[in-house]
Amino acid sequence: MSTDHQATASAPRVLFLTGHCPWPAISGGRRRELELLERLRERFEVHLLVVSKTPSEDRAGARRLASRLAAVEVHAAAPAPERSAAARLPAQVRRHRCAQAGRRVAQLIGSGAVDLVHVEGFYLMQHLPGDASTPVLLAEQNVEYRLAEQSAAVTGELSARVEALRTRRAELAAWRRADALVAVSAEERDEIAAAVPGRAVTLVMDGADHLPLARPRARARRQGPPRALLLANFAYAPNVDAALYLAAEILPRLRSRVPDVQLVLAGNDPPEAVLALAGAGVQVTGRLDDVVAQLDEADVVLCPLRIGGGVKVKAIEALRRGKAIVSTSIGAQGLGRAARAALEIADDPGGFAAAAASLLSDARRRSARERLALAAGASLPSWDHAAALLAGAYERLLGADGSLARSATGGAL
Repeated sequence: MSTDHQATASAPRVLFLTGHCPWPAISGGRRRELELLERLRERFEVHLLVVSKTPSEDRAGARRLASRLAAVEVHAAAPAPERSAAARLPAQVRRHRCAQAGRRVAQLIGSGAVDLVHVEGFYLMQHLPGDASTPVLLAEQNVEYRLAEQSAAVTGELSARVEALRTRRAELAAWRRADALVAVSAEERDEIAAAVPGRAVTLVMDGADHLPLARPRARARRQGPPRALLLANFAYAPNVDAALYLAAEILPRLRSRVPDVQLVLAGNDPPEAVLALAGAGVQVTGRLDDVVAQLDEADVVLCPLRIGGGVKVKAIEALRRGKAIVSTSIGAQGLGRAARAALEIADDPGGFAAAAASLLSDARRRSARERLALAAGASLPSWDHAAALLAGAYERLLGADGSLARSATGGAL
């Protein structure tokens, strides 16, 4: 395959295994992978292998990346039936089953075609052969069993508690199998390190500079009723839970204080349960062409997550645009002290609604929060810094002596 990627032929060869094509960047996870791959390709020969739950969409996205990386291939996931030998595995593992991908990974490793394997998510470790001698780095965007435990606490269902136990067992086994690990937040780095002593665990936080920093200026009041925004990828179950929780528990309390508030639920792939929320005073947009415009139109950004881990890209993006933000503690996870201080944090529906109402009703209070958010957004890490940390983890795992090929920065993916 012809490419215009920047790494030289002598650069280390990395097999990057993921569960979706990073292009287009319609979710926080895709955004992270896209920005890191753009930079990694300058120093490594990157072969992207996707185990896809949406193969037609991902193959279209792969064509966008094909000329930028050493190789890109998409394999359709073949989820294991619920009544099968795999039934006791966590749902994430079952959803990402793909015998074809496993054979391809084994072929690439066995032929010596790759020097390192990067696995993005514990549930993809199933595709590595048991006798692989190639070093493996496992990157976790969340500690998934913590999300499963939160889901069980929210639903109270026995099946959810069983799923959490299965996820914990499988995830810990994957951590022990990896040669090195990556976490997105300091809290999760510490948790992983405590669970697998002796393994290197590198913190590679999300960058923020994919969105331009808003210019500090007196903000002209948008005409019309006050607008609250939830920005999310609704293909991700915790975001669906957040939207339903917001509509059922928070919005009625908010409307009792700000009767004309308009709620916008914006983002990719809203399911029927979210689409059904559209109506008087509630807009469901679907996939956005312009995140910046939607953020800038909002008076307040809401992050009512009850389930989550890692760092929330939606919070990072709102900070970059200098927005007043109300979040739960889970929505603020992984942010530094200054960023957390810029947010109004409330974990009960009444407190959340009261905080949002205060910001919507009090322009001076809202402006003060916007100034804090903008200052925090300016101090967030860059994707260049994040990619340098990940490249350093690669080099340590490879035993590099600092002589790896490097070249000038390439263009954006």
